[in-house]
Amino acid sequence: MLALKDMLPLLFAWNRRWGAPYGHESWWRRGLQRISPERLRPHLVGPFGFQADNSSTRRFEYAWAYQATPLIPAMHAVDVGGSLAGFQFVLAREGLNVVNVDPGESVPGGWPLDTALLARLNRAFKTSVELKNCPLEEADIPTASIDRVFSISTREHMPEDSIASALNEARRILRPGGLMVLTVDLFFDLVPFTERETNPSGHNVDVAELVERSGLDLIQGNPSELYGFPRFIPDMIQARLSEYLYGSETPALVQALVLGKP
Repeated sequence: MLALKDMLPLLFAWNRRWGAPYGHESWWRRGLQRISPERLRPHLVGPFGFQADNSSTRRFEYAWAYQATPLIPAMHAVDVGGSLAGFQFVLAREGLNVVNVDPGESVPGGWPLDTALLARLNRAFKTSVELKNCPLEEADIPTASIDRVFSISTREHMPEDSIASALNEARRILRPGGLMVLTVDLFFDLVPFTERETNPSGHNVDVAELVERSGLDLIQGNPSELYGFPRFIPDMIQARLSEYLYGSETPALVQALVLGKP
């Protein structure tokens, strides 16, 4: 499915509780926006105050990803490309065993990852998120050991060959009945809306091909709103553009889906 603007009120309570997506927005937070993350106080800013350059679409993505499937304490979860985002700490605070698999700047399209700051945040939030500072296929996670794999706006930044290998690895590590929760940007300044192939933020991922490559079942997601499926018609998406939530920083819609391992 594509995120709709009218979904935001349904997510307000979750975002307010955790300060998603930018950190708690009180008067002191606004006054400290230009201070380096190392100097901010975690218990005041909250878990979402330390990820640089978060898109406004995260107002939908984090809360939706948390609520899209049942989450039970002691589950094992992988947050692919979690960087310093607060989502991993929220999952851990709720009792899940969390591994953040993020190669940082060592791969094309990667982003800075301050491992010392992540360790400090673990201490501050009384969590034990484990960082695997590498691609998913190098993380050495046991087969069929994971209940949930989360991938929040990461696939569109990865090269095509990396997407395929990451999907194979996600299928391997998921338990039968395990779920993969994804959001994927859909840039409306690129193909299939224009002739342009890429922009500074990435490229449009063929979601139908992604699902097929994954070997997983589409559990949640409307094929008419997921790029690559036969029912997806670009003109119909553009005709409803005013209804959809899209980023103020980057011209991107949010495709949201859940895949399941049989």
